[in-house]
Amino acid sequence: MRVGFSSIYSWRPHVEHLIFLARLMRSAGHEVRFLTCDSDLPTCYTRELRPYARTNCLSCRAGGVRSFERLDVSSIHSFAKTIQDQNSSEWARSSASTIGRFESNADYDSQHYKELVAKIAPAVAVAYSAALSWIEREKLDAVCVFNGRMDATRAISEAAKAAGIRFVSLERTWFGDGLQLLPDESCLGLASVDRIVAEWRDVPLLLNQATRAAGHVASRFLHSNVKEWQAYNVGATTLQWPASGHRRVLILPSSRNEFYGHPDWESAWPEVTAAYDALIDRLCLKPEDIVLRCHPNWARYIGQNDGSLSTSYYREWAKRRGVTFIEPSAPASTLDLIEQAEVIVVGGSSASLEAGILGKQVVAIAPSTYQAAGFQIRAYSQEEVDRLVLPSDPGESDRVARLTLRYAYSMFYRLPQYVPFVRSQTTTRYLYRNGADPDRFADLCRNGVLKPDDLSFASNDADEDAVLSLIKRGQWENLIDRFRVLETQDLGEELSRRPFFQAIDRMRNLMPLGHDWRKIAGN
Repeated sequence: MRVGFSSIYSWRPHVEHLIFLARLMRSAGHEVRFLTCDSDLPTCYTRELRPYARTNCLSCRAGGVRSFERLDVSSIHSFAKTIQDQNSSEWARSSASTIGRFESNADYDSQHYKELVAKIAPAVAVAYSAALSWIEREKLDAVCVFNGRMDATRAISEAAKAAGIRFVSLERTWFGDGLQLLPDESCLGLASVDRIVAEWRDVPLLLNQATRAAGHVASRFLHSNVKEWQAYNVGATTLQWPASGHRRVLILPSSRNEFYGHPDWESAWPEVTAAYDALIDRLCLKPEDIVLRCHPNWARYIGQNDGSLSTSYYREWAKRRGVTFIEPSAPASTLDLIEQAEVIVVGGSSASLEAGILGKQVVAIAPSTYQAAGFQIRAYSQEEVDRLVLPSDPGESDRVARLTLRYAYSMFYRLPQYVPFVRSQTTTRYLYRNGADPDRFADLCRNGVLKPDDLSFASNDADEDAVLSLIKRGQWENLIDRFRVLETQDLGEELSRRPFFQAIDRMRNLMPLGHDWRKIAGN
């Protein structure tokens, strides 16, 4: 088999992950080829996100596949002669959405959004044309591409489709360990996620499995989750429920721009606040029953944009409805609010993990990775809201917590591939163990069916019950201690880059994570 690998962007640790897979395939006698960008595109996501940074292309090239591999690496510019436009504007929409951090329908109808799409589209066309030529010249049987949703990476996945070969998208996993590999889907695809989560929803966990899943959840409650890409609300302060109503409904909106345009994440609502209005009517809620807590991410800059569009959109709705509104910059603990709430309304938010593990009623107004897990209450449309009845069974809380624990294990250990062999130390530093099976990835490239990384399970609920009892009592430190005992000491080694680039790594590692590039660029 001959497999092509492409990252385009050199954000840590994705290139490293590609190299791990490529070397794994080589070890089994397969041939590998690489496609990279050597400052070949007229623009890209990174350059539009940080236009003030003068070293975008230099940094990307320094961290690209050439820093690991010298042979069988092709540049986009060596192919892009006849430009095929295809659907480049459509494929540029996701990047433009995230760069501008748009939220409302009006934002997406704006001239600013249209101009961003038009600016990115030519780069998508170049990448698509080059990828088609690369696939044809190298006679590739499959392509593995980082992300698969943003501009050039989307173009490469679309080129694989057009060439009639399989593509596999690669992304960092939720809690870092293993690799997220989705066949014939971008990193946002839900087909494989839904299938695996649903298949294992009613299967009990062994004690070590339940402990591992609970350990990750506990790290969120204790704000010690150093492996997640972003940690929010770390310095939060305790907050008593700020509304005066008899009922306690917490709304936790998500950033629409992160999923905009992907069909798997679309609901039937014309806009998010229409779902909130419908729920208020259906549940006969009063304004004083509701608290809307903005996502802390909206108070941060990503590139040159903060989340003010999202904040303004929800602030205006809350003011119109008389709902208690908590700003994204507020230090109020979201976890405290979840613990005090009776119902949590989400639109894809990962906060459902904490809400579900506490046995809370989770009402979802849009699709998510947990829609097949069995613990949410669907409210994707007006029709579903019209039929919505909140459960009154006294055992419902325990059922929700159990299903959430199983969902967590599926997301952390079954869906990710090569979990024992790709181990996150921090968000960007990884260790790799020998012994991974190359046939697992080769089979994925051949048949397009993602298999669970762990097939073991318990015969009854007893082991889960022991862990769920600790969760119910809030024994988070205890769970973390038990989790650490299970962590292997033989974690592996770092993947080595070519000597010159190792020196760059040493300098880069001295820089703090999450630094403000605007200040470094002198802007």
